[in-house]
Amino acid sequence: MKEIESKTSAKIITDTFVRIFLIFSLLITIIVSGIVAFTSLQIRKSEGAALLNSVQTAATNGQVNWDEFKLDSEKDEKATFVRLTSPSGQREESQGTTNFLKSRKSWGNFSLLRDDIFLYSSKTSKNGTKAELWLNINVVVKSMIRAILVIIAVMIFLFFLALILIQKAARTISQPLTDIVVATDGKDVKQVPVSKNPLEVHQLSQSFNRLLNRLNQKIENEQQFVSDASHELRTPVAAIRGHVNLLKRRWHEHPEIVDESLSYIDEESMRMKVLIENLLTISRGNHLEIKKERINLSKFTDKVVSEIQLALRQKINFDIQTDLFVSMDKMALYKIIIIFLENAGKYSPSNSEITINITLENHQVDFQVADEGIGVPEEEKDNIFERFYRIDKSRSSEIPGTGLGLAIAKEYAQLNDAKVFVSNNSPKGSTFHLLMESIEN
Repeated sequence: MKEIESKTSAKIITDTFVRIFLIFSLLITIIVSGIVAFTSLQIRKSEGAALLNSVQTAATNGQVNWDEFKLDSEKDEKATFVRLTSPSGQREESQGTTNFLKSRKSWGNFSLLRDDIFLYSSKTSKNGTKAELWLNINVVVKSMIRAILVIIAVMIFLFFLALILIQKAARTISQPLTDIVVATDGKDVKQVPVSKNPLEVHQLSQSFNRLLNRLNQKIENEQQFVSDASHELRTPVAAIRGHVNLLKRRWHEHPEIVDESLSYIDEESMRMKVLIENLLTISRGNHLEIKKERINLSKFTDKVVSEIQLALRQKINFDIQTDLFVSMDKMALYKIIIIFLENAGKYSPSNSEITINITLENHQVDFQVADEGIGVPEEEKDNIFERFYRIDKSRSSEIPGTGLGLAIAKEYAQLNDAKVFVSNNSPKGSTFHLLMESIEN
C-alpha cells in the first residue's frame, strides 16, 4: 500500500486552493471564451446572411457586379467567397472562389485554407437561384483567443495575489498548532501557548492546558504518593531491622529481650501488612471491581456495628429509620463504614461516644458518623481525604494509622457515585458523611 504523505494544515489549505482555483479558472475560460465565440459567430452569420441577400437581389435584377460587394474584409482579413448557381446550372463566382474550392479542406460546414477558417451557408431564392457563401470567421477565432488570453492574464494575476493571501491565512491557522507542537516537545511541559485566533485552536489550546494541569497534578500526586509510601514503610522496616540486629547481638546474654523484640517485630510487621494492603487498594483505584446491589442500609449498619463494637473503646449509639435501601457495592460500603468508625475511635477520648445517624432527604441518604474528638480545622477539611494526610494534632506515634483510610473511603465512594465529606459536630468533634442515592423499598 502506498504510504500517504504527511502534510501540514497550511500545505493542505494551499494545495486545496490551487486545485479549486485551477478548476474554477478552466471553467471560467471555457464559459467566457464560448460566450465570446458564440456571440461573434452570430454577428458574423448575420453579416453573411445580409451578404447573401444582397447578392441574390443583385442576381435577380441582372448581372452581378462583384466590386459592389466588400468581400475582402478589412484589417488584413482574408476574402469571403460567394458562388451563384442559376436554375439552368450556370455558375458565377466571386474572385478566387475556384482556386479556394480546389485548395480547401472541408469538415462539414467548415473549411480550412492555410490559416483561414470558413463557415459555409447557402440560400435559394424563389426563382431557383442558389447562393453559396464561404464566410471567413477568422475574426471569431481571434476574438476567442483574445478572450482566452485576457482571462489567463487576469487569472494568473488573481492566482498569485490569492495565493499570497491564502498562504498568509494558512500560516495564521497552522502557526499556533506548530507552537503547540514545539511547546509539547519540551521535557517539562506546564502550559502550551494560547492563541486568540482561530477559535478552534484557541479552544484546543485551552483544553490542552486543562489536560496538562490534570496530568501534572496527577504526576505530582503520584510522586508524593511514592515519597509518602516510602516514608511510611521506612519506619517499620527500620524498627524491625533494629530489633533483629539487637537479637543477633544480645539474645544469648539477655534472653529476656527476645519476647519484647518479637512482640515489637510482630506489631510492626502487622502495621506494614495493613499499610501494604491499603497501598494496593489505593493503587488499584478505578480498576477495583464494583458490583452494586440493593442493600438494606439499616440492617447492614446494625450488623457492621455489632462486629466492630468490641474493637472500639467508645460506645456506639445509633437510632436509625428502618428499611432504608441504597444501591452500593457491599464490600465498599462495609469498608467505608469501618473506616469512619475506626477513624472516630482513634481521634476520640475512650470515655466519649460515637453516634450514627442516617437521614433521608430528596431521595438522598446521608449516613453520618459523629465523634467527640479533636475535630478538624476548617482549612484542612478538604485535605484529610488525600493520601497520607494527617492533621498536625494527630502526627504522633501514640495514634496509629497510615493516613490512607479516608483516602480509601473517598475512592470507594466515587466508584459507587457517592460522596464523602466532613463537618463539625456540636459541641465538639467531627461528623463524617456518606451521601448515597436512595432506592424504593
